[in-house]
Amino acid sequence: MERFLLAAIFGVLSLLIWPTLPNWQYLLIISSIIAVLSCWLKCLRVVVFCTLAMTWSVWSAEQYLQRLLPHKLENKAFKVQVKIEGLSEYQSFGQRVSVKPIKIVSNIDYPIDANTHWQLSAPSYLILKPQQIWQMTVTLKRPHGTASAGAFDYQAWLLSENISAIGKVGRAQLIQEPKHWSFDLWRWQIRQQFQQLFAEQANAGVVLALLTGDRALVADQAWDLYATTGISHLMAISGPHVLLAASAVTWLMMQLLMRFYPRIFLTIPKSQLTWPLLLMVAVAYGFLAGLSLPTLRTLMMLAGLTFLMGNRQEWPALKIWLLALTMVLLWQPLTVHSVSLWLSFVAVGLLFFWSGMQQKQEHKITQFIKLQLWITLALTPLTLALFAQVSWIAPLTNLLAIPWVGFVIVPLALLGLVFGFMSQSLQELTWWLALQAVNGLNSYLSWWAAISFAKQSYVLSLLSIGFFMFMVMLWLLPRQISPRYLSLFFFLPLFYRWPSLQQGEAQLSVLDVGQGLSVLIQTQKHQLLYDTGANTSAGERIINPYLHYMGVKKLDALMISHNDKDHTGGADAVFRQFIPQQLWYSAKPQGYQPPSKTIHHECYAGQSWHWDGVRFEVLSPIVGVNYDKDNNRSCVLRVSATGFSVLLTGDMEAPAEQILLKQQKNLQSDILLLGHHGSKTSSSEAFVQAVQPKLAIVSAGYLNHFGHPAPMVVQRLQKRQIDIDNTVTQGTLRYHLHKQGFILQEAWRNRGHYWLNNP
Repeated sequence: MERFLLAAIFGVLSLLIWPTLPNWQYLLIISSIIAVLSCWLKCLRVVVFCTLAMTWSVWSAEQYLQRLLPHKLENKAFKVQVKIEGLSEYQSFGQRVSVKPIKIVSNIDYPIDANTHWQLSAPSYLILKPQQIWQMTVTLKRPHGTASAGAFDYQAWLLSENISAIGKVGRAQLIQEPKHWSFDLWRWQIRQQFQQLFAEQANAGVVLALLTGDRALVADQAWDLYATTGISHLMAISGPHVLLAASAVTWLMMQLLMRFYPRIFLTIPKSQLTWPLLLMVAVAYGFLAGLSLPTLRTLMMLAGLTFLMGNRQEWPALKIWLLALTMVLLWQPLTVHSVSLWLSFVAVGLLFFWSGMQQKQEHKITQFIKLQLWITLALTPLTLALFAQVSWIAPLTNLLAIPWVGFVIVPLALLGLVFGFMSQSLQELTWWLALQAVNGLNSYLSWWAAISFAKQSYVLSLLSIGFFMFMVMLWLLPRQISPRYLSLFFFLPLFYRWPSLQQGEAQLSVLDVGQGLSVLIQTQKHQLLYDTGANTSAGERIINPYLHYMGVKKLDALMISHNDKDHTGGADAVFRQFIPQQLWYSAKPQGYQPPSKTIHHECYAGQSWHWDGVRFEVLSPIVGVNYDKDNNRSCVLRVSATGFSVLLTGDMEAPAEQILLKQQKNLQSDILLLGHHGSKTSSSEAFVQAVQPKLAIVSAGYLNHFGHPAPMVVQRLQKRQIDIDNTVTQGTLRYHLHKQGFILQEAWRNRGHYWLNNP
């Protein structure tokens, strides 16, 4: 049976490699032919399972692509009736919520069906409850996210969640309140309770996350702490949480039955009653937790165990694991693009593997310590591949965090929920105790997080991954085999970083941060970050992960071109993980708080320095010039060496360009980062002629309402046969600058995924 399950899994996994989707009808015909042949050739039966699963997954993906918002309706406002799904997420701009469109009110051609789901950004003053029906004026776009190495892949996540459009809410009118009770509505009510009871408590959101899976109130600082110490996985409702809660409630129910209705055990054996009750309670808690993928995995495994126990059968744990994974993938094939799915299933698979190899004569504490080391080691390749960083102290922090969360915080949170039906005072006391337990945990984790090597980042080469996988294979050999101990030597290449840049070379990365700007410049031994994107999310989800991905452990300098939000928004998020040695700015910082340890410099024309054979020079603002607006005071930076030169202009507009042309005789640069995101107010004819770039780069957001880059600017560049790279269509751009010029090393959206190549 295992081979058939593996065949089905590999069939769904094919979605990860298709640059364009094949015709599912052709796949169905091929599957039918193979099925007929398998009547004579039994070896082909496995292939039938694989091709049928492939056909089903390709058909599911094609249906999703057909539900995408038509291009002609993008950025056009229209009225629609929607039903609120789940809980809203708080954002810096308001709130974000998933909705199901019910009826298109405006006269437009846009067919919707039962599987159509949107994600909308709404003002914070709207009270959005699950199951409400609203009439809204919405402006939609096709699913689109920033594309950058090491960063959260928002577009892939939208795909895995079956979201076919994203957009903003204009006017909104409530049509109908929820008619029926639901778990989501209960979760919303619990959130409201927490907001009222613990409005001033920073860690109250952690208790709420562990209770209902609602992570909207968890502070950014807490996420940074948990990521550094390697316990972020505990903040999601997972298998252990569900099993703990279900086991406790089931035990209580069994005790009540034994006391008040013992005759039931004369007809139904205790073991056959326990498993169905456990499954029922687990399903209830799973719905309370929002039925996430880890929760769904646990429920499916429990369902399998319940069925087997009812039929008095025993299956190996690995077979149950394969069955659960197959059921999840076949039920929702698009979840194959979910990072959380693979982290959760791989972790459980490793637990099953560990249970088969553990030494029964060892003490429980010894087994627990070895388990933490084993899980951390085995998950390291996957963690590094997905996030380009790993917490080396995770085994030590999890030794206390796992039992503390599982046996103290979660039971207290659940007990408070039960007490709510009896006494509000008792409920508040219990939740307050849970909050104090979280505060104690965070104090413990803060001590570990202060260690310099707590979290390390790497750019993994294929050679390093190969060494690491070979090490794991050797370590899994029986203890009696001596080459097993040679595995530790293959761990060493992971700590060695091969020099990627030579003296006089540089690397330029223009990050895809949406409608904003952030540029990383690296020389052989130094790093400078120019601007920090539009908001905190850009810093946390894009810039910091990319810095980790590129192996940046410290920033030698951060230059903020000017005080506009789309250039400074992620500064505080960057400061929390990277304290730059120097901070350069054109005007006193506004909207962000620089670290006290950082040396401050106000930039002005004439400043220059050298790093590793590369020259950095500030060309503007010019001392004594009274600039009319903040944009024109942008720090203009030129980076040059033998063979290349790059000009970064911030949001400098035409008036400042004219002043710079009068003061600076030589502006020629090979690469020009277009000022003000390619606005018509920048990149004037005279300025472009003076710079004479070979390549112009645009950093802008998808279908931004400013219309950047302006068509007239694009035409101006094309007329001069200047190549144009754009983060909107190409994602994060990385260039190698050397003596022979420059070469594009990476355009992150050009990865050959079918949802990116869909016209």
